[in-house]
Amino acid sequence: MRKLAAVGVTIIIASGVLTAAPATAAPVTNGVTCTKSGASTTANGRKYKCSKNPLSTSTKLTWLSNDCLLSANGYLKAKNSSAAISANYTAQIPVIDLGIANEITNKAEIQVKLDESNIRLTAAQAKLAAAKSDADKKILTTAVGSWTSAVRAYTSKINTITATIRKLEASKAVAASKPLELASSIADSKSTALLICTKGL
Repeated sequence: MRKLAAVGVTIIIASGVLTAAPATAAPVTNGVTCTKSGASTTANGRKYKCSKNPLSTSTKLTWLSNDCLLSANGYLKAKNSSAAISANYTAQIPVIDLGIANEITNKAEIQVKLDESNIRLTAAQAKLAAAKSDADKKILTTAVGSWTSAVRAYTSKINTITATIRKLEASKAVAASKPLELASSIADSKSTALLICTKGL
């Protein structure tokens, strides 16, 4: 009986000790519930703030590291501005297409003039080679010089237009690719934010 009594006392004492022991608070990490919005603390060398998670639709207050909040808010800011930026690039494409079409038309018109000038130049050169009198040679020499200048001028214009078309085509390629690049960048930003805001970190 004494042994049983002793065991009973031990159990009662142990039970009392277990009951009286205070509950241990969960260590502060991302996702741990907090109560005062805006409160801040430091744990394991990292700074945390009591806030709603910007990456979640939940209104629950939890501790979030400053790195988490910075990354999450940066992602949301980029996401919110991306629609306008993408729309701006998309709107540029028809304008660039119109510019390209105009330059192609101009190039075709000047090409006609260049071809005509080359024909006139060839004819003038042939006449000059066959000319006998000094007067004819003088007139034809002037004509050859004039048509040569015209050919050079039209060739220069065509080269300039060709370069302009290439620049416009390059701009169009950029305008077409930027929205996709932006979407990819935002997706990467979100992935990074989610990683930094991982619960328990």
